[in-house]
Amino acid sequence: MKIIDSIITFIRAAIVLLWSLFCALFGIVVLLVTWNPSFTQRFTTRYVWSPVLLGACGVKVNLYGTENINYEQASIYVANHASQFDIVALCRVMPITLFYVVKQELKKVPLIGWYIYALGHIFVDRKNPESAKISMRAAADKIKSGKNLISFAEGTRTKTGELLMFRRGPFLIAKEGNLDVIPIAIEGSRQVLPSGSFSPKPGVINIYIGKVICPDEYQNITIEELAALTRSRVQAMLTERKSI
Repeated sequence: MKIIDSIITFIRAAIVLLWSLFCALFGIVVLLVTWNPSFTQRFTTRYVWSPVLLGACGVKVNLYGTENINYEQASIYVANHASQFDIVALCRVMPITLFYVVKQELKKVPLIGWYIYALGHIFVDRKNPESAKISMRAAADKIKSGKNLISFAEGTRTKTGELLMFRRGPFLIAKEGNLDVIPIAIEGSRQVLPSGSFSPKPGVINIYIGKVICPDEYQNITIEELAALTRSRVQAMLTERKSI
């Protein structure tokens, strides 16, 4: 049985890698034909990339709190980050197109990095504070132009399952742009694919969208306090679900 399990695990990991590379190339072709980053992002990730990965790995995704989405105005969504499968799950079920804040190192990944760059996702160099500020301001401009942005505010995937402190970047965007902040809690993805693992397992990922934190609510607090407020909302959603 262990040999069979190992073979299945290897096949799943190979599917994730090869399908991701194919979809990146396919997405570049779609972008060249349509010249529409929003359509390309939504079509290739929601209807082509994520369904195959979730199906091949035996992962189900549930979405709660869609009533908290503002369809009339672009916002910045802030989520916890426990697994690489967080992005797969979000792409599959979110009813709006999201553009991601991603680490600079991904730009160097063949095909996948090119695809991410071509669509206009925001790269952030976490080792260079000045460069990171420029990237954050570019992100604010993207939201003002009508594109929803999502940031994993912990800055890295948690290795223990505990929610890490939220970094300032996305909240700098919110404060300077006077933007709505919408917290998202992702639960179950770490069991599917823990940090440091390349072998996804079957499971259920639950995504909870929290109530909007509007500018009127945070205008008199600091960036750090806004980060702490958002983190507390995400933590409350995760704790509430664990207690059920």
